[in-house]
Amino acid sequence: MITKPSEQLYKDGIINYEQLKNINDFEINKPMSVYWELRTILYLGILLFISGIGIFIYQNIDTIGHQVILGLILISIVVCFYYAYKHKLPYSNEQVKYDSPFFDYSVTLGCLLFGVFIGYIQHQYSIFGLHYGIATLLPTVVFFVCAYYFDNRGVLSLGISGLAAWAGLTVTPTQLLEANDFSNSYIILTAILLGLVIAAFAHLSEVKNIKKHFAFSYHNFAINMLCVATLSALFEFSYKIIFLICLVGICFYYIKYAVFKQSFLFLLLSVIYAYIGLTYLIFKMMLDSQINEGIIGLIFIYVIASCAGIVFFFLYYKRILKLK
Repeated sequence: MITKPSEQLYKDGIINYEQLKNINDFEINKPMSVYWELRTILYLGILLFISGIGIFIYQNIDTIGHQVILGLILISIVVCFYYAYKHKLPYSNEQVKYDSPFFDYSVTLGCLLFGVFIGYIQHQYSIFGLHYGIATLLPTVVFFVCAYYFDNRGVLSLGISGLAAWAGLTVTPTQLLEANDFSNSYIILTAILLGLVIAAFAHLSEVKNIKKHFAFSYHNFAINMLCVATLSALFEFSYKIIFLICLVGICFYYIKYAVFKQSFLFLLLSVIYAYIGLTYLIFKMMLDSQINEGIIGLIFIYVIASCAGIVFFFLYYKRILKLK
């Protein structure tokens, strides 16, 4: 039978019976936080609502008409932003916290509906013609403005995603997208450049103390974008050692950042991406050479050593991050 800490303290004579009773009463009657449960339900409601709108439009497009549907979406956007504007707190470069979770819900829903509105009107009426980048850039600008104005990291993630989509559309010819050739050098190099810009902006926001709590979102996108693009270049192009050095440099930077911020996420991502790149290059060099018993033995040794390294990492990551 597991003994409660308070009961163990009472048995050891550290606290008396009255103190034990007070502790037990507090544990029984203390309020339970449902903050994360409520936020999860609210954001799930956003996804279900947007999905419901899509299904409703698909099933009733011939009966209702495009103008009516666009009007309803526009009214919903106005209602969401009106509520957000009426309840917003003054802007601050520091993090602004709102007591009501409905505020973030309203801002996120309004931005998602705005993206749906622009996409719908472009698909149906082609108001931007063949300039699909404009249809992507316009919601992206709105997302970034709303993210800073209303201090919403969810909308910031939408803005970064929109920026990446816009950059990809800008450098990618239409026929390339239709052929689904995402190994094109323009896309990969654009992703690397955009990742560097996002990482630099994250660093600047921390140094200048301008919404520095947004830096996590920026860095999260940057490390994944940089490492995935660099790995793609490593897999697809020549001069593989150069891209491996770039990948190792990116991972080394984020390992230092992880230690500085004591972030297990960035440490884990850096190790995983570096491991993938290094393993690919080692196996390629081995398989490109003449296969013999020695090469097979080296492969087994590498697999065993890398597995041991993974175990070591999970055992001692707290020491790496200098966590107590």
